[in-house]
Amino acid sequence: MIKKLFKDYILTGKNTHMKDNRRNGIPIGVGDVAIFPLCLQLMVIIRGFMGYSFEMIRDTILLLGFFLIWVSQIKHPLKLERMYYLCPMDEKERIAYLRNSFIFRGCLHAILVLTICLILYFTRTANPIALLYILADGIMYSFLSNVRNGKWDVIRSVFLKPALFLSAYLQFALPLSGMQKEDVIFIAASFAFLLLIELPMFVSIMKAVGNDIRSIAVCEEELYIC
Repeated sequence: MIKKLFKDYILTGKNTHMKDNRRNGIPIGVGDVAIFPLCLQLMVIIRGFMGYSFEMIRDTILLLGFFLIWVSQIKHPLKLERMYYLCPMDEKERIAYLRNSFIFRGCLHAILVLTICLILYFTRTANPIALLYILADGIMYSFLSNVRNGKWDVIRSVFLKPALFLSAYLQFALPLSGMQKEDVIFIAASFAFLLLIELPMFVSIMKAVGNDIRSIAVCEEELYIC
């Protein structure tokens, strides 16, 4: 199963183009094409206040990881290829395939985030508490697939994705050791933002993805005839 999912992942990436997604009704939000470059500019501004040093390498590693996930999510939207409607698969089998494919792709992205966090941890270039936050944000970011619900797709692409990236990047402001009172306040505020704002939005988007999976499994528009 994993071998088949990985093969389909590669083939989908080769055959998917942004203009095809739009033509076939697969939403590519404004955040998917514009927000990430804006996040990059904001990251440069923030780094200017924090000071330039070898830590730019650390910043680049984080940026590269999120960028690769961003590209992968555009190249691998939540959809079902035409052949899966024509081959002998019933609705339950298509739902199971879509769900497994979605989880597989999200896990691939999450493994990349985990690898980045481990590199930063063993090179001692980031606070361990900051890395826990980055890992939590990165895992949520990894599973943010496109959704057909207009409201949640706008929230996903315009707010949640850039919020996850920028809030993760801001954790680099924490010192490696000897935290002060303001650092503890910053940690508390960061995790409050994660638990009270980011996580509820993420859960709602995952519910929308679940609805999309059930809809795509039976929807004739995926045959590209409407």
